[in-house]
Amino acid sequence: MADLAVSRPDFSKAALTVLIVGLLGLDVVSKVLVRAYIPLHELSTMIPSLLDLTHVQNRGVSFSLLADLSDGVRVPLLVGVSALASLGMLYYLYFKLAAEESWARLGLALIIPGAVGNLLDRAIYGQVTDFLHFRWGGISFFVNNLADCFISFGVVALAAASWQEHRREKNDLRSGKESLS
Repeated sequence: MADLAVSRPDFSKAALTVLIVGLLGLDVVSKVLVRAYIPLHELSTMIPSLLDLTHVQNRGVSFSLLADLSDGVRVPLLVGVSALASLGMLYYLYFKLAAEESWARLGLALIIPGAVGNLLDRAIYGQVTDFLHFRWGGISFFVNNLADCFISFGVVALAAASWQEHRREKNDLRSGKESLS
């Protein structure tokens, strides 16, 4: 049976830093432009039946969870949790993950700018600017932003890292059994 191992991207710490800073900048600039040029709740179809631009402000987290909490509780709570999580991921990325763990490094390098981008919005405005409204046929998905997309792609990369690690462990077990025979 052919080995279906996922090829590994090769990322130095410098390349990861450029990726993180670049994606964070892209997220921040996109939100500034949306706040400046797209009126709140206005809908513009970009790709029919696939993508609309819709300016909304999300006071909560995913699916507007925690949006009903008072600003005095919600903002410090979400900013604090996001800041701690972002710092933890940065530490893990730069000081704990081995260079060979490329998919995990890529995953964190995608999640970090997404988390920090939404953290900045929350800290400055008390809410997050969302504007990408994806549709598929008759299905309407929630409105999100580039930061949310980066986080989603990062989770996919972490899943690839986990799958790759599982395959490596399975192959190591198989090799161990064969050498005992």
